[in-house]
Amino acid sequence: MKTILIPIDFSKTSHKALEVGATIAKRINAKLVLIHMAGLEEGLNDKNNSFEQAIFYSKYIGGKFEELIKESYLKNVIVEPILQKHLDFEGINELAKEIDASLIIMGSHGSKGLTEIIKGSNTEKVVRHSETPVLVVKNNEINFAPERLLYVSDFNLETIKAYHRMVEIATMFNARIEFLYVNLPGKQFKSTNEMDETLLTFFKEVKHPDPVKAINTVNRYADYSVEQGVMNFASLSGTDIIAIPTHGRTGISHLLQGSISEDIANHAVMPVLTVKM
Repeated sequence: MKTILIPIDFSKTSHKALEVGATIAKRINAKLVLIHMAGLEEGLNDKNNSFEQAIFYSKYIGGKFEELIKESYLKNVIVEPILQKHLDFEGINELAKEIDASLIIMGSHGSKGLTEIIKGSNTEKVVRHSETPVLVVKNNEINFAPERLLYVSDFNLETIKAYHRMVEIATMFNARIEFLYVNLPGKQFKSTNEMDETLLTFFKEVKHPDPVKAINTVNRYADYSVEQGVMNFASLSGTDIIAIPTHGRTGISHLLQGSISEDIANHAVMPVLTVKM
């Protein structure tokens, strides 16, 4: 049985992630593991908080979990709640590996302005560190029945592992994969022949049954940035899910360069699936 991990803070966005998780779980007979990070250990170090208050909060969250799993959309779904006593969105990666999760689902409000530059959203932190594929959903996504998954890539050979994971997830969603390459101006621009050579090498390496035919299935869209190109093409084509590999950069490199996959996951209206290379 597959396992899907869903961080829960009892907000509307995490409820949406849970709804999506329930839909997928019913389709593939998967178990949902729900984790709530309470920050109790940090609270116990505060002189204004007592051990009794921590126990009270644990019981309170237990009640919230009991109420949550009574939701009608969770009927006939195996649900396992976990209360984690410290806040550690980066550590979700380790839990996902420990329980052998096939997918992490997170609801996201997104973040803007100075907060985004300095801190980033909790969703971005998970996307940045997770070796398990992460599906990011927004509040407006009510019915999760994706038919078209748009795989965005530069088709370099370092993305092969991510590609195979994307294929597995697309099969899980019962969605067909469509491809997108965003052609940028300047040094990164590729002519049609150069792009064809890159694609042919890639599809041969992933053992595609017909690499030459596969080249013609890749949509090529010109824009001034990858994020802008992805957003524009996805909007025009009616894509259901954007899927994109991520390097998962951290530290000063992330601050100065940013991450295309994190930006898209944060700003896109539709669900975004990220997989670390």
